[in-house]
Amino acid sequence: MPVSPLPKPVLLERETPSILKLAGFLSLSGLFSTSAILIDANMVGPIGDETLAGLGLCAGLYGVFMALLFGLGSGAQILLTRAFGAGDMRLFYRRLLGMLALGLGMSIILVLLFRFNINFLVDRLATTSGIGFAAKRYLELMVYAPPLGFAAYLLTINFDVKRQAPRELKGFAIELPLNIILNALLIYGWFGAPELGIKGAAIATLISQSARLVYLVVLLAGDMRAAYALPVPQPSGRAPSATTTPGHEGQGEEPLLPRHVLLPVTLNVAALIVGAQAYQLLFAQQPYLTFAALALMTPWLSVANVLGRSVAMSATLTCADLEPGSETLRQAIRSVMRALRYLAPRLALLFVGVTLVADALSWHISDWVRINFLLLIPYGGVLVLVRTVSVTIGAILRATDRPKWVFWVQVGLQWGFGVPLLMIVTHVFELSLYIAYCILILEEMLRLAIMWLRLRRLMRAQVSAP
Repeated sequence: MPVSPLPKPVLLERETPSILKLAGFLSLSGLFSTSAILIDANMVGPIGDETLAGLGLCAGLYGVFMALLFGLGSGAQILLTRAFGAGDMRLFYRRLLGMLALGLGMSIILVLLFRFNINFLVDRLATTSGIGFAAKRYLELMVYAPPLGFAAYLLTINFDVKRQAPRELKGFAIELPLNIILNALLIYGWFGAPELGIKGAAIATLISQSARLVYLVVLLAGDMRAAYALPVPQPSGRAPSATTTPGHEGQGEEPLLPRHVLLPVTLNVAALIVGAQAYQLLFAQQPYLTFAALALMTPWLSVANVLGRSVAMSATLTCADLEPGSETLRQAIRSVMRALRYLAPRLALLFVGVTLVADALSWHISDWVRINFLLLIPYGGVLVLVRTVSVTIGAILRATDRPKWVFWVQVGLQWGFGVPLLMIVTHVFELSLYIAYCILILEEMLRLAIMWLRLRRLMRAQVSAP
């Protein structure tokens, strides 16, 4: 196994072109990571509208159970970035293995909770017996996916932090073709394979994701051997030590997995993901033809969100290891915002264009579902634009300012405003899905306004700092 290459200097710079390039690599990684549900949605679609709606229900439930694990990954990103910025690769890998052990332990508990509550949850949320039957068949196997999903996610973050995304991207050359081939064989029973329908999609996803995880583990083992063969580096003085909290040097060493960073970031991201899935589950109460259109839209929104989060992830990697209040951090934030102004509107336009093409090509979907899908596209475009800006500013504040404050603002808006209002709209007044989508957009706009004001205060404070 070749030794891990050193990061290219251009990817370690903190100027706008380097941030855009880093975001591009992260976008590809995230895009390929979400391909499983997109492939499943399009290959399961011809089976029937209720099966497609059942897959949408599965995506919502699975997202709820993965929320805490994705939150852990976001916290790991900040901690690994600080260790990498300080040049302490031994601390980097200790933190990585510690997070892996913590996440796998939690994922096993989640598997047990998920396994024994599938039928109860599906029976309460499915609006027809056909949707419930399809969801149970898919989740019967996907219930065992959280450990695989978390391990692959954390190892991907490991390469992203080291600016080595091109290496981990090669793993998708294994996963994607394997997933498509197995889907065709097991869903439709091609070439004598058993015709398993939506259950075949679950089998294909598990096998293909496992194959990519093996590839990532082999890469990690080679990198760790190379890192531990080198002498322990001495502090260079060019960056804050990874064992102390930035801005608080001399106040004692930071723990291996510091709770003041890990806990608020994990809970913040997890609560946002659970809230997003709560929206999805509330949408499931809509008439099944409307919800089937949303199930068809959800993978494309997931792709757009992944591309938007790539800007947020590049912001974290750019800023998390810099000294709070420093001129270097201020310049880095300005570079991130320039990259955001370039990418956010183009991403929204790309989303609208791609979904219009997808609607035109979805000849195998019923006309009513296609019409509802078409009407949702402009709402989705606005949501993508606002959410991309909001998520990126939130990532900057979590990594450089006050993660607890970000937690209370984001979670308070979602669970104190968005979710209750959506419950009233869908269950009390039974208004249309399009009104419900306006609530999502309004919530994101409020979050963006508050975060933007906080970022402006942060930048002014840095300018006035001695």
